[in-house]
Amino acid sequence: MKDRSYFIEAALRYEELLESGQIISLDAFVAQEPPEVREDLRAFLEFNLTLGELDEPAILSPAEEAAASRVMALARAAFERELSGEPVQNLTDLRKARQVTVGRLARQLKLPVDLLARLERGKVRVATIPERLIERLADALQTTTSTVQAALLAPPPVSAAARLNAEDGIVEPEEPVVSFAQAFADSAPTDEERAAWADVLPGA
Repeated sequence: MKDRSYFIEAALRYEELLESGQIISLDAFVAQEPPEVREDLRAFLEFNLTLGELDEPAILSPAEEAAASRVMALARAAFERELSGEPVQNLTDLRKARQVTVGRLARQLKLPVDLLARLERGKVRVATIPERLIERLADALQTTTSTVQAALLAPPPVSAAARLNAEDGIVEPEEPVVSFAQAFADSAPTDEERAAWADVLPGA
């Protein structure tokens, strides 16, 4: 998984299943892979299916190339973290270790609080998160970008409400996982927040 070989091999396996007539959804296929790479593998497969066959070279736009590079960087961070044997902290763990609130960190990053909270809940597709935000999170939390990348891929904390609902057998609608751009738009950003991220979110 240090290069594209793992993702390409998985993509080929998925294509073989489809070509053999086995109807399997992308989510069902990805669910069979290691948990730490599922989100990035899904993004890679979506990317591959959009562009076409793996053996058909495609000319990528700068945005597509950046997205592919982000996916690989995230997967590499997760893989290296797994090899190191260090416990993986999620974004909430990293923030609490610095004894900073969600609101304070959001103000420091010039992000809507709702958006940062959504990131901590794992409801933003990691591959769509701007590299600049990962760098700013690393700076604000006094850690490395690879640690932040691994934290974004780690399972989010289970809220007290979710635990109580599970104990009571209450099933609530699943919060959708959306792109960073969609989460930003949904969070009703201020003019200052829009301006801070206008270069990576032109429509913000």
